[in-house]
Amino acid sequence: MRVLQLSTHTTLLPTHGGKLRSHHIGRVLEEEGFDLRRIAFCFRVPSDLEDPREPIIDVTPMPFWQSREYESYGLCCDYLTDYFPTFGALKTPFILAEFDRRVRAAAPDLVLLEHPWTWPLLARLDEVRSGALPVVYSSQNVECVLKRTILDERAIVAPPGIIEDVEALERSLVVNAAGVSACTRTDAETFASWGARRVVVAPNGGVLREREHLLDILPLPLDPSHAYALAVGSGHPPNVSGFLNLVAPSLPLLRPEQRIVLAGGAASEIVRSLEAQGLGHMLEGRLISLGPVDEFCLDCLIANAHALLLPIQYGSGSNVKTAEALLSGRPIITTSVAMRGFDAFRGMPGVTVAEDAATLGDALMMVLQGSFQPACTDHQALRPLLWESTVSPLVQMLRELETSLRIGRKPDARKANPARKVAHASSHDSI
Repeated sequence: MRVLQLSTHTTLLPTHGGKLRSHHIGRVLEEEGFDLRRIAFCFRVPSDLEDPREPIIDVTPMPFWQSREYESYGLCCDYLTDYFPTFGALKTPFILAEFDRRVRAAAPDLVLLEHPWTWPLLARLDEVRSGALPVVYSSQNVECVLKRTILDERAIVAPPGIIEDVEALERSLVVNAAGVSACTRTDAETFASWGARRVVVAPNGGVLREREHLLDILPLPLDPSHAYALAVGSGHPPNVSGFLNLVAPSLPLLRPEQRIVLAGGAASEIVRSLEAQGLGHMLEGRLISLGPVDEFCLDCLIANAHALLLPIQYGSGSNVKTAEALLSGRPIITTSVAMRGFDAFRGMPGVTVAEDAATLGDALMMVLQGSFQPACTDHQALRPLLWESTVSPLVQMLRELETSLRIGRKPDARKANPARKVAHASSHDSI
């Protein structure tokens, strides 16, 4: 079966959690024998590959970005950057024409929609409206809930109707999709309550990486005498606020050879926020902000860390960094929110769950004052965390849809069954 993976970001060179999930879903589908085509509908950036495997529909030239309508959304624009490209594209004929041409050139049997945002573009197509081209929603969050929480946290008042429009978009996709893949059981239950015909739970995962040969190899200004905890994250708001609320209060407690290390896009946002609060004086010698790092540098940082920090306080979906941290074998200090979808691993040796700054600070000081512990990885126990395992419920759903298509049945999600129950598909849930 030919599957079109339609994303609102590129997937070939993943640089953050959302891209990683889409990248590995695509990789696993190809390894399972699906004929995978890709399209990215997004702002083109210099790091994007010019690769025929994933043509990019660049939304940068749209006149919408210079319109008074777009300006009227004010601060909302910074936090709805995935919603507005579709909103603008619906008013831009040349973007619509390119979208239609590329989707039809891919000639898919099924569209796997990463994130809900381009659903209004797909829903215009006759083949989608008729059910001849089924769509499966590959969700990473309940987006309307996440967007509302982000805006509320920043005390940003959205223009009337904007969050309601986001929810209506996502609900429409869920009801019309042939199937939905959710990251967590909680998200799956939300989608089922909205009227989804079928939902499977395919948690985030990771890959096993050997790092023992990287001990004592560190980027400057770190050196092997430092005992440090590592926090890695993109500039996604929950990564920033979680660190500021739960980890930053422990910075004054660090001893001379102890450090907190930040890697990823969240680093600059966190430092800027601390400086804006007049706390810049406590950063020197305590907080090392490295910003985005390459894969080798990240492996070195993980291999030598006394602990990995996952201080996330809100959001839906599950966290790719949690799966990667569990697979690393390093001690982890995390929150219940960061462990969404990974409840079976809460009791693993080296995993500490903390819900407030004081508890997290106590756990942090204990691990930094202790001796460095070698990585502890029980490969067999961690196998359920590998992408090949976590994505398997989605693969199974696609195979069943493929069978329906072959025998001539349209997998019409509009005929939703109001009676839904939860069953177990190996280690994952199906609703």
